[in-house]
Amino acid sequence: MKYRNKKHILFLLAFLSLNLVQAQEVLTGLTHNPQIMGQPYVRSRNVTPVTLPFFDDFSNYTGAPKSSLWIDRQAFVNNSYPMIPPSIGVVTLDALDENGLIYPHAETTPFGADTLTSNPIRLDYNNVYHRPMYISDSLYFSFYYQPGGASRSYPPVEWERIGDHPESGDSLVLEFGYPTGDSLFIGYVYSDYELPYNHHGHLGDSTVYSPGDSLLNPFLLPDTVYFVFDFYANAGASIDLPFDSIFGPEYRWNHVWATAGCTVDQWLNEDDLLYFKKVMIPITDPQYLRSDFQFRFRNFASLEPNGYAAWESNVDQWHIDYVQLDQGISYMDIYPHDVTFVSPTTSALKEYQSMPWNQYRPTDMKESFHNDLANISYGVINVSYSYRVTSETGALIGEQSSTSENAAPYYYGGLYVNPYHSEAAVNYAYSYNGADSAIFYITHLFNVTGGVGDDCVANDTCVFQQKFYNYYAYDDGTAEGGYSLISQLTNPETYMAVRFTLAQADTLRGVRMWFNSVFEDANVEPFTLMVWNDFWDEPDEVLLSMPGQYPGHAADPTQFVYYEFEEPFVVSGTFYVGFYQQHNTPINLGFDQNNDARAHWLYNTSGEWREPFLYGAPMIRPVLGKRFDRTSVREEEKLQFSVYPNPADQQITVVLDQLANQHCEAVMYDMMGRKVAEYSLNDDYNTLNISNLNSGIYLLQLKSEDQTAIQKIIKR
Repeated sequence: MKYRNKKHILFLLAFLSLNLVQAQEVLTGLTHNPQIMGQPYVRSRNVTPVTLPFFDDFSNYTGAPKSSLWIDRQAFVNNSYPMIPPSIGVVTLDALDENGLIYPHAETTPFGADTLTSNPIRLDYNNVYHRPMYISDSLYFSFYYQPGGASRSYPPVEWERIGDHPESGDSLVLEFGYPTGDSLFIGYVYSDYELPYNHHGHLGDSTVYSPGDSLLNPFLLPDTVYFVFDFYANAGASIDLPFDSIFGPEYRWNHVWATAGCTVDQWLNEDDLLYFKKVMIPITDPQYLRSDFQFRFRNFASLEPNGYAAWESNVDQWHIDYVQLDQGISYMDIYPHDVTFVSPTTSALKEYQSMPWNQYRPTDMKESFHNDLANISYGVINVSYSYRVTSETGALIGEQSSTSENAAPYYYGGLYVNPYHSEAAVNYAYSYNGADSAIFYITHLFNVTGGVGDDCVANDTCVFQQKFYNYYAYDDGTAEGGYSLISQLTNPETYMAVRFTLAQADTLRGVRMWFNSVFEDANVEPFTLMVWNDFWDEPDEVLLSMPGQYPGHAADPTQFVYYEFEEPFVVSGTFYVGFYQQHNTPINLGFDQNNDARAHWLYNTSGEWREPFLYGAPMIRPVLGKRFDRTSVREEEKLQFSVYPNPADQQITVVLDQLANQHCEAVMYDMMGRKVAEYSLNDDYNTLNISNLNSGIYLLQLKSEDQTAIQKIIKR
């Protein structure tokens, strides 16, 4: 989503200065995290202690960490920033706070940034042998980690990096701890207070409070507590004064492990498969054998002194994966018995992530899906792969039946590559039905053949939502960076144009764009929204020019801003949508670094259109067709839930992590796509009876009013 800093900007400028007449493409980081900003947050709650094993590989959900396992919300779960993680999904610690904004105390020297704290964990009781826990029970804590800023290519390519690596003065820290039972002062509750008119002791002798004036706090009497002004305020105005003291539990935190900032490049120079490192820590101190043990990760970051507010960006990311705490573990247990998706699967469309439903043709389908798959165990495992495509109503559209093959472990040769699995053929096409829009669910399954002995089943399923609304999109809706153009001319005139090709003439109604929010709104400078027709694969005649537009932000930060045309007009064939600016202020257009659309856009600052070199897709989406409800349709937030135990014999519990108060319907399907059970969910925790199901693998689908999610269930 983010992350470029001055080091990378300078490299790009130096690279492009070889040709002084070229425009300069600049990729910066993001100063906020829309995945976190778009989610509700409850600061305090009652927490049920977690029993062993504690495990989270952050697969099949994004945004805030699971509330059933984690207390903090500052780090964020994602599958688009790490490079070759052990399994799909990581949690990222960076320089952004719980609201998705750069920390207000951030500075160029290392500062305390994110904290990721576990819920209390029961280490006082051995639930296998039903007795107290002993040090001899061999407790191990383990996790994988990676610094940000890795390149998708090796040897590394600078303009294909995602994120920023922590410098040597930055660090990632792990601590073990627990509450001491004592309380300590942690702050105040504040209340409004109307400033009186006699603050100098004589009624009415002044109506203005000046810096240096003091005011006795009436809320904290009889204590003698004064508020000292460092600003001007009028009598009668309302200010916040401390109203009551807040006390909280005192914690004892012990330093256990830390690493200084580094780069993935350094690791790969030693081993070209070492994208993540694993840490295993034995718990050998009896002080931790208690009912409220906790651990926490913390990172210390430092902002780059860019000197340009529009380039200020998030920095110093650390990605963490496969966090596990369990008993009966040996120091030799380095490899889990697990096969997994490593990154999200791809669209079934040849060019687009999404396109208007009425413009779709069977020729838009690509030949194959690309799947990054891995066997992260120690030895060869026989694996199976299949996919199913269903409509919103659950109707089967297409499928590839399960096929099996032996998969060598990742440590031996890298990702698992098999043309029938990693490049699965797209053997179906959608059928346009005349509706305004459509959504299809492409569910990929990659698991241990037979589903037995797989340490984590959640990472065996990968679902792609194929959306046909009323816009074209090369991007997947998530920005990893901010794209800008810098001209080298004294009087800059900069153009950017993204190419789209229609199957039939249609009405162009507007453009959806996503902009990065930067410090002090430094990118809020005017641009002209433009539409061109095509001549020899370049923009030609101007079809529309809307000057005086400004970068904006939707109320929901995960959504696009819609620039609607006053007079919609008909376009046909190939056309271009983009912008023109007469200044060098970086506008920080959202940039998706996980989908490569370089063949479909051009830029111009010197009177000549040029092809881009940055890997990614600018987040510009033309809106076409008639007016209907999904003109500014929201991208569905992913319904998030967890299931335990899994595998199970008699019943499973479904935990709705983010939408606990939303009514959901649950449907269980067998591997042939047949419905075998239905349930209704209403609460945070729901127990489902599966005793009447035959042993095997099933898919549990949850649907709310506008959201759907799927997880694999193993019935013993």
